[in-house]
Amino acid sequence: MPRAVTDLGQVLDDPSIDVVHICTPNQTHVEMASAAMEAGKHVVVEKPVAVDRPGASMLLDVARRTGRHAAVALTYRGYPMVRRARELVHGGHLGRLRLVHGGYLQDWLSDANGYNWRVDPAAGGVSRAFADIGTHWFDTVEYIARARVVAVMADLATLVPVRHRPVRSGAAFSGASGTTEPVSIETEDVATVLVRFEDGARGTLVVSQVSPGHKNDLTIELSGSDRSLAWAQESPEQLWVGARDESALLARSPSGAGPPVGIPSLPAGHPEGWAEALRDVLRPFYAAISAGGPPPDGADATYPTLADGARGVALIEAVVESARIGRWVDVCPIQTPSEPYGSRTFPGGPVG
Repeated sequence: MPRAVTDLGQVLDDPSIDVVHICTPNQTHVEMASAAMEAGKHVVVEKPVAVDRPGASMLLDVARRTGRHAAVALTYRGYPMVRRARELVHGGHLGRLRLVHGGYLQDWLSDANGYNWRVDPAAGGVSRAFADIGTHWFDTVEYIARARVVAVMADLATLVPVRHRPVRSGAAFSGASGTTEPVSIETEDVATVLVRFEDGARGTLVVSQVSPGHKNDLTIELSGSDRSLAWAQESPEQLWVGARDESALLARSPSGAGPPVGIPSLPAGHPEGWAEALRDVLRPFYAAISAGGPPPDGADATYPTLADGARGVALIEAVVESARIGRWVDVCPIQTPSEPYGSRTFPGGPVG
């Protein structure tokens, strides 16, 4: 029977609970996820998994020491056509990667009445727009391209410097209503990032939470020496592939033909969206727990792990530092006292 408690200790002491999902403000992730793993629970942690490098390093160490399965909710990996794009890149369909570009645009904070705990650095961390959604874009790109970003040149801006904070509000996404108070905003509304990949490819990203009319507009295009491909989250069932003499719009398993893509539960023509993508990211996680084996490490990972979450924290750190000093900054791997993160193979898991 469903029940609710407000004491984390009651959850951790309950032997009937095997998995804890950490969906709280960012600054609580390390403490809660660590406590859950120490109590013998497996965890799913929202990103960013930590607000700083030491926190991410600590989580990696706790997971390794306790032997618990720990996943990160990097939802966009679960879309069937994102997995199809990964297959195409892995199969050499694009040729040598040259350019990656795209954006992640939202409008839920586009006016001064938009307020949420995410805008407060004490709850969300020093970065907001990039940490909240820019990290999703980077993870999806690196997952598709099977290539790391090694350096960034970033510019961050707060375009709504004062917001109206509700005196009483518990909503995660809402405009100000009732009694409010003005507060100065320190976290960024937008981010523009230049990117260098390990194989010499270049890239650009535009992130915004203040672009009217854009609800969850994540777009990615990869251009190689032979072909380009593009995917948009708001039209998730399609993948565009283009060459100099032809282009095609691929659909998910059209007419039931072709190999299965991802882990679809619905036949072609029955759209699968964000909820199904999250389902398919978590399916391998729960299957691994049910199988009773040890947590994956490196190339055998079938779901996004804390190592992938730590990768996001490293990207946030590099972006914030680049914006601060106005120069290119290397993306430095996060290490733990017991094992360097750089020893892991990225990204993990089989193609498909």
